[in-house]
Formats: sequence, C-alpha cells, structure tokens
Amino acid sequence: MKTLIAIKEQYHTWVHEAFPAMHPLLLPLCNKPFIEYLIDFAILAGSREVRLLSDGQLTEVEEHCGTGSRWGIELSYANLHPADDQQQLLDKNRKFCGGGRTMILTGYNFISYNKQKSYLDLATIATDTPIASCPGGTITLKGPPESGASEKSPLAPFSITPLDSVQSYFRISMETLQTGSSRYVLPGYGSEPDCSIGKNVIISKTAQIRKPVSIGDNVQILPKTIIGPSAIIGSNVVIDNGCSVSGSIIIDNTYIGENLEIDMRIAAGNTLIDPTSGVSLTMEDPHLLVGIKTWATTAILKRKTIHALAATILLVLQFIPFILLFPLLKLQGKWKDDPYMQETGLAGALAVAISLDRFPLLLKVITGKLDIIGSSSRSTCAGKHSYPDSGPLSRLAVFSYAEAEDWPVNGSDAAIVERFHAVHSTPIKDIGMTIKALINRLTKGR
Repeated sequence: MKTLIAIKEQYHTWVHEAFPAMHPLLLPLCNKPFIEYLIDFAILAGSREVRLLSDGQLTEVEEHCGTGSRWGIELSYANLHPADDQQQLLDKNRKFCGGGRTMILTGYNFISYNKQKSYLDLATIATDTPIASCPGGTITLKGPPESGASEKSPLAPFSITPLDSVQSYFRISMETLQTGSSRYVLPGYGSEPDCSIGKNVIISKTAQIRKPVSIGDNVQILPKTIIGPSAIIGSNVVIDNGCSVSGSIIIDNTYIGENLEIDMRIAAGNTLIDPTSGVSLTMEDPHLLVGIKTWATTAILKRKTIHALAATILLVLQFIPFILLFPLLKLQGKWKDDPYMQETGLAGALAVAISLDRFPLLLKVITGKLDIIGSSSRSTCAGKHSYPDSGPLSRLAVFSYAEAEDWPVNGSDAAIVERFHAVHSTPIKDIGMTIKALINRLTKGR
C-alpha cells in the first residue's frame, strides 16, 4: 500500500497567525513535528512509499524529512491545487499510485493511534468510503484491496481530530504528553516513564522536574527552577533562575527570564498565549530590559579593557603558529582577505582548530571595535564584510556564546543562548566562556 498525505493551506492558517516562524507541518506536538505522526501512521498501515502534497511551500519540510530513509520508506513531494478533490489527487498522482491500494489522508488533523497495534488490515478492507472523518478531513482507501486479510479480525482503533486552533493544539499536546509515551514514538531519552529528555540538556542540581515532562534538545534549566507537572519544553530553550513552568508549552527558541511563573500558557519567543481563549500577549522580558539599563559607561569600559587584555594574550599565543601557517594557506588560496579561511586540507583544518581564522579579528578587540566574545562571531558571517545585528543586546565579537555552549551558531537557535548571556555575563565570565569556545573548536570533530 502507498499513502498520499494531502494538506491544503486553508486548514492551517491559524498556525501562521499564532506561530509566524513555524512551518505548520513542522509544528511540534510533544516535541515531535506534526508531519512525523502522519508518516508513522502510514508506516503502521504498511506503506513503504509516501507522498506529501500541499498547495504551499514544502522546502522546510523536505529539508527536515529528506527522502524518508530514516523511516525506511520512500518519501516524495508534489504540489496540489486548492480546488483538487480526491479523484483529482489520484489522477494527478496516478504514476505514484500505480493502480494499487492507496490510503489518502486529507486535512490538517491529528491521528490518534497506538504504535503497539497493527494497522496492516487497512490495505485489505474492501471499501471506498472514508474509514475516518472529521470536520477537517478524512482518511480514505482507494484502489483494489490487497490480499491477506485476517478472518474477521477487528481493526485496531484509531480516530482523527481537527487541529484547527490554538485550543486544539494545546489540548492534543497535553493529551499526548500524558498518554503518548505508550501510544506514539516520541523523541528523547529517559529511564523513567513520563519523562523524556533530548540531547545536550543541562539541568541544574537544584532544579525540580515533576512528571510528566518532555524536554527537547539544547536546553538549559537553571538553578531553583520547577519544571512540571505537564510541561513541554521545546528545543533551544533557556529557563532562567527561579522559574516555574507547569501545564504549559514552551515553543522552540524561547528564553524564559528569571523568576517567571508560566502556568497554563504557551510561550513562543516574546509572545505568551492563553490556550483557553486564544488571546496572545506580546511582551518584553523585564530581565532583558534591566540588562540594557545597567550597561553603564564604566561597565562597558571595564569589559572592553579585560577583553583587550585577553585578546592580547591570545595574539601572543597564536603569533608563531600564524607566521608558520599563513604563507602556506595564502599560497593554497585558502586564506581570503575578508578574512575567511577554508577548512580544507590538513593545514586548513589545523588552522581552524586552533582558531587562527579569528587571529586578524583580535586586533579589532584591542582597538575596541569588537568584543572577544558576544552575540555574533566570525563563523556566523563568513565571507561578509559586515556583522549581523541581532538587536539592542547584540555584541559583535570574535567568538560567540553559542560556540562556547556548543549550541547551533546560526539563526534563532543561537539567539536564545546569546540573550541569556547578554543578561548574565561579566568580564571575568566572558574570559571563561572564551576559553570554552577555544576548547570546543579544538576538539570539534574528535
């Protein structure tokens, strides 16, 4: 059997309004992208070829899901017209369907199924009528049934629910958190039930985790915080000192400032959403505002002085390796005038590992034009003559805090950890973070 997943934009416009930076098909439910639930169900039903159809852009989804090799299936992508009905979908994809059994999933709906059950009998049911339906779409079987039906065996139960609002998103997410570990393949690791934790998660010894919880990748949970019960923490999230998060969803790439209590809410960036009414409130983090106000002239001068001293020491340490490797790299064309170094070959890899690609930028630290560590590093703007500005807390620098924390160094992923350190950094802490960034670059790939 094969599966067509047809989702029209008209059914998920609410996602664009609630989460503008999120592709609707990648909307996380309990830290698992929505589209992956549909793919999992197709696999449980016996599909080894799945095609995703949409009248919108699928570039982000294709980058995330790829060819389907991670699931052991063939995953392809195609466009549909907003007015296409099921027969037109079959006609336009007749080569893919091949005249055989095809399951068609339409609408932006969540499928409630059980991974421990078998849905292989869907391929053998002799019916063309929808086997499941809701106001937002249907699940229909088309084409001749396959042979091998078990005699009068009951079909494993499943149902579909429209994912049509912030309210339904919150409710389905919480239901999945509370019962999903036994029903779905959810991301994360954990030796305890109802507690899944992703990769590169740092939890303070004084933090409390109250099940059920789901925590994504690249998360920092700082001292005296309380997470749960019923908390979904996305990836690339920082929960600052003394916070409490319960009965809530923290969307990817969100920073929760100190001593904030988040209860029965959805937090996405600087937006707080009431999942009962759907009302959203855009707010400035008061802790970030305090950080801006305390940047007095004397504090900036102190930071610049300590950073300049650190840059001078690093220049001295790197001088001899630079003199030895620079002519070779220049001759090979691997050292550009920006400067930007190509990390190829033994010499290039060695130079990048010991951070010689940042060597010319250290002079700008001494002259006060850059910080030694801050919001934007050379790696985030390679090949460019100007540095990106990430807002009022932006500190252009040789190294980034994201590099020191070994987080993703590009885009909104990095912005979260940068915002945290912009509030909490001190000149002395900056030196420690610079050393961490140097060590991470030296050990990268080992």
